[in-house]
Amino acid sequence: FSMRDIDRMGIQRVMEVTLDHLLARKQRPIHLSFDIDAFDPSLAPATGTPVNGGLTYREGIYVTEEIHNTGLLSVMDVVEVNPTLGATPEAVEATTSLAVDVIASALGQTREGAHVAFPKIPEPKEDTELRL
Repeated sequence: FSMRDIDRMGIQRVMEVTLDHLLARKQRPIHLSFDIDAFDPSLAPATGTPVNGGLTYREGIYVTEEIHNTGLLSVMDVVEVNPTLGATPEAVEATTSLAVDVIASALGQTREGAHVAFPKIPEPKEDTELRL
């Protein structure tokens, strides 16, 4: 799919069609090769082929979340991260941090805002007392 398709259909529909196609025949292991320059260069500037108008952070993470949700991810690589091409240390940090987020998401980490999402709110232990 192209960015035009993502703009037109939305990332959710693109992933539905993609996974329907991949999983239609058999539940086979998935090898995900994630090209970091699929992201907009404002997010991943330290890469060899930056192209304006790439994926947003949320779109890219949605892709890896959906791959994780299949339970079929067996191999993953993240390519085109090139710290030598970062114009500043901040550009390198932004790109490498984004790559870590992509990997963590593919392995099941979910985020909501600035905190890690839990399936349910942890309950306090009974022996815990509130002391003032």
